[in-house]
Amino acid sequence: MIFSILKLKTGANSEQGFGLMEVIVSIFIISIGLMGVMALVNYFTIAGGTSASRLIAANLAQEGIEVVRNIRDLNFGTNGWSDWYAGIEGTTSYLVQYNDASWRAFSDMPLKYDSSAGLYGYDSGVDTSFVFKRKITLTKISDAEIKLVAEITWVEQNRSHILTVEDRLWNWR
Repeated sequence: MIFSILKLKTGANSEQGFGLMEVIVSIFIISIGLMGVMALVNYFTIAGGTSASRLIAANLAQEGIEVVRNIRDLNFGTNGWSDWYAGIEGTTSYLVQYNDASWRAFSDMPLKYDSSAGLYGYDSGVDTSFVFKRKITLTKISDAEIKLVAEITWVEQNRSHILTVEDRLWNWR
C-alpha cells in the first residue's frame, strides 16, 4: 500500500506532456470554432447594414406615397376627383420628391441626399452611397380608384435590392 501511494506521488505511471497528434487535433478544433465565430460576426455586420438600408428604403417609399396624396389634394380642382383623375393615363410611372406639387416624368434617376436638410430629392445634394432610386406607378382601376405603387431599388454588397409598397387612392369626396 505504501508502495502504491509512493508510486502515485512520483508519477511513475503518468504521461509527460502532450503528443504531437493531440496538439494538432486541438489546434484544428480551436481553428474551426474561431472560423465559425468570424463567419457569424461577418454575417451580422452585413445584416446590420442591409437593415439600415431597408429602413431608409421603406421611408422613401412611404414618402413617395404621401407626396402623391399631397399632389392629389393640391390638384383637386373645381370638378373634384375628375380634374386630378383625368391627368393620369392608364398605367404611368413618375418621379416625385418631398416638395413637388405636380408630376415629374419618369427617368432612371437616383435620389440625392441633402445632409444640411436631411432630405432625399432630385434637385440638390449628393448621390446616395447605395444609389436609391424611386419609381411611382399609378394605375387606373376604376372611375373611383387608383392603384399606387412606390418601388425603391438600390445595390448593396454587389446585390440588387427592391422594396415595393402598394396603396389605393379613392374618390372619397
